[in-house]
Amino acid sequence: MKNWDYSSAAIYFITLVTQNRECIFGSIKEDKMILNENGQIIENELLKSIKIRNSWFFHNWIVMPNHIHLLIEIQNNKVSREINNLSKEIETSQIERSHIVETHSSASTFDISTTNIAANIAETHCCAPLRNHHENNYENNHANKYGSQLSRKPNSISSFVAIFKSVTTKQVNGLDSIWQSNYHDHIVRNYKTFETIYNYIKTNPSSWETDSMKL
Repeated sequence: MKNWDYSSAAIYFITLVTQNRECIFGSIKEDKMILNENGQIIENELLKSIKIRNSWFFHNWIVMPNHIHLLIEIQNNKVSREINNLSKEIETSQIERSHIVETHSSASTFDISTTNIAANIAETHCCAPLRNHHENNYENNHANKYGSQLSRKPNSISSFVAIFKSVTTKQVNGLDSIWQSNYHDHIVRNYKTFETIYNYIKTNPSSWETDSMKL
């Protein structure tokens, strides 16, 4: 969205799609996502992001054969961050490499129509405030290791996406980017939309055959 600071407190629905929509992260079998070696790399990097970004709360995410969905909240409230950090620690200790991480205590159990939700997403930008020590180290280490040029505002959605794309590309391919140059974003403005997107991510494997991103 024009003139929006994408480091500011809000909930963001982010989608990254592979180059040419190639299914390089695994396959859907019996309505479940089965990660291959590339998919496990993507999942591992997401888990690292969840662990080190203390001002971000990953409500839900999933790795699909040719894209990933993320439902991320950037927070600026110290108390809510501390509560969610504790929740993250508990969840991390209980994760058994499921391919959807559900950490939001008020996640919906209702069936909500998600028809064409992937088509109702805006696109690209950059902007953001100061990152914490762990985020600084993580991004600087990866920038040095993989030669990334960080010209984006720290702790912003665009900075996260740029680093994530660079890190995963180097591990999966080493040279040419495995991702489309752009990414999709949507700012979640109310709880009904949050519910819809949350459930869309949760049920994405079972709706793969009708997914607009499936070639």
